[in-house]
Amino acid sequence: MRIALVAVGLLASLTIFHDPAQAQSQPQSDRIYCPIPEDGIWVNPDAKPKEITRVEVESRCEDEQVFVRARAFTSCIPRDCKWGWTKAEMRSDGVVKVLLIGFLRSKQITLKAFGDLLDVRVINIINDLSEPNVTKVYNLQRK
Repeated sequence: MRIALVAVGLLASLTIFHDPAQAQSQPQSDRIYCPIPEDGIWVNPDAKPKEITRVEVESRCEDEQVFVRARAFTSCIPRDCKWGWTKAEMRSDGVVKVLLIGFLRSKQITLKAFGDLLDVRVINIINDLSEPNVTKVYNLQRK
């Protein structure tokens, strides 16, 4: 009888500490970690002309929110072209998304860090829509 009461008590305490309704109302994606894994300077030493040579990401946490900004550099002659700092968005799946808008073309970039590598997916957009969008994927290294 005593073992049955201990088992019921243990089961009741587990139910209190592991309430599925409470777990759903507090998803783990609400946790705030700064700096984010994508924070830092990332380089592509093998970049060809017009390709991404470097990505810089800065993150900060404030009032339970993550604020991210990023800028990218593309290979140009005589030196790299710099896209200015742009506000980025943290998606619920952990990917950082940024839209760099230029006069003639824009770039939609998604960033995801895997250790010392940054997966960079770039959609090149011609602003007048005279050409189809082109997607390229790069793996940059942490500097």
